[in-house]
Amino acid sequence: MALTTTTEIDAQPSLYYDRLLLERALPELVHELFGQQRNIPAKSSAQIKFRRYSSLSKKTTPVPEGVTPTADQLAKTDLTATASQYIGIVEITDVIDLTVPDPVMTETVMLQGEQLGQTRDELIKNVLAATASVTDAAGGSNGNTPTEVTEGNIKGVRDTLMGNNAKFINRVVTATTGIGTTPVRAGYWGIAHSDSLSNLESVTGFLHTSKYPAQSTILEAEWGATGNVRWVTSSEAHYLDTTVDEYKMLIFGKNAYGNTSIANGNISNIRKPFGSGDDPANQRATSAWKMWHVTRILNDNFMHALNTTL
Repeated sequence: MALTTTTEIDAQPSLYYDRLLLERALPELVHELFGQQRNIPAKSSAQIKFRRYSSLSKKTTPVPEGVTPTADQLAKTDLTATASQYIGIVEITDVIDLTVPDPVMTETVMLQGEQLGQTRDELIKNVLAATASVTDAAGGSNGNTPTEVTEGNIKGVRDTLMGNNAKFINRVVTATTGIGTTPVRAGYWGIAHSDSLSNLESVTGFLHTSKYPAQSTILEAEWGATGNVRWVTSSEAHYLDTTVDEYKMLIFGKNAYGNTSIANGNISNIRKPFGSGDDPANQRATSAWKMWHVTRILNDNFMHALNTTL
């Protein structure tokens, strides 16, 4: 009788750990949500070129009969960015493997997934926080400069983005027959620090996600909406430890920024068992992650940072 064993059908541990790493990383990536995702093809380059074209001018002058008007010339702006590699490694001893009852490697990969997600989120946040489009909140009552966020501040950013022809990311979420639900306007996305939630909820017209008519449209980190801005929240949102503890609320239109990875080599988990490499006595096993990444602001006019305090 032939016996089928794991020699014939393996347990696919690589796929399991890769999936586990990504599952723990994804909830951390709040700042990645609203940008373009453009991968660099494998074996080509670590550099990517984003390109945008300027709008064509309006044609308000009548054209005389039989006259061919002058052709418009396209104008482009090229923005380059170079992806870099980031790596995290944990080394486990044979003593831990022998004496600790927990599945240490599984726990390690879960922790590394969080580490990877937080690293990637931090890299993106730092780029976005450096946008040239910045306003200090004003009109609040806390006596600071800047003040806490107000309805007028958010409307001011909305008006600025609309004046710059920044396109909405969200469509209207129409009302339903659900009790107590309210339609959600089309608009932009914003990221707020979790410390700022009470101030955000105090903004006139704030709508919590529980009042959305379509719960299926809510993002995992979404907290609510104010007018034409829907908000996600994170404890990792931009925070500056100053005398007044300043928070930067980021608000985005479509195509404000782009995130880049290298295809086929972006995010991976690499595990080496005891005895691998320079380990003659089977004393060390390792788990590592690596990724390629770069974020580039594509148009400062399509995003805005609102500096606030509590």
